[in-house]
Amino acid sequence: MPVVKTSHALFAALALPAFVVSGCVAAKPNSGELAMVAAAQAPLLPATREERDAADRQELLAQAAFWGKEYEKNPNDNEAALKLARVLRAIGSSQRASEIASQSLAMKPGDVEFTLVLAQASLDQGRPDIAAGALALAERAGLGDWRMMSTIGVTMDQLDRHVDAQDYYRRALILSPANPKILSNLGLSYALSSQPLLAEETLRQAIESPEADARVRQNLVLVLGVQGKFAEAETAAGHETPKELIDSNSAYFRGLLSASRNWENLRGSRN
Repeated sequence: MPVVKTSHALFAALALPAFVVSGCVAAKPNSGELAMVAAAQAPLLPATREERDAADRQELLAQAAFWGKEYEKNPNDNEAALKLARVLRAIGSSQRASEIASQSLAMKPGDVEFTLVLAQASLDQGRPDIAAGALALAERAGLGDWRMMSTIGVTMDQLDRHVDAQDYYRRALILSPANPKILSNLGLSYALSSQPLLAEETLRQAIESPEADARVRQNLVLVLGVQGKFAEAETAAGHETPKELIDSNSAYFRGLLSASRNWENLRGSRN
């Protein structure tokens, strides 16, 4: 019977896989090492869905702190960027809100949500030119969104294009009938275009809504006061408004009337 000779090379080839496999086996990390890795990664990981939902129920400053940390972890996190921009605007940091929205729009051109934040924050700063530019890029995508139509209306009003503004408010009302925020903006637009009676009528319609907030009532009081209807303004203000404030407002309104019937003084009463 022939003897089969096995070379050293064949033995080496047969032994190699076992050597390679044994060389890839690493020691398992102990629990202490795993804890250290988890602790190092924790600050970089996004918050859980539960943590994010809970943050939205906190007061505004706490929300700003939470979403600021999430945004710092990842500026490309659209949810963190949008919610941070919104809450910054709500607490009065409109400039920073517009910066974040603008940076996000560079990555998502024409996005309706970021456009609305940028436009509203720009209007807060008296920059309707920036708002108009952003809105023009996103208008087509937001044709079915009443917020977009209403924000364009406010921008047109700040650009002294009141007829155009009123057209956008009417389009917004088709999308969201009897919406008190839209009606309030439309009423102020009528006031800005020297139509105080139509402004009053529209604002009275707005405050009939159970969703109307204090700003809507204040706008009606303002329009009544500018017309010299002080008793009606006091009635519209309701019991929640201190009499001293009503009296001081009446004096202010009388001063406006004695100076001129210029409706420019209503410009700062937007939602």
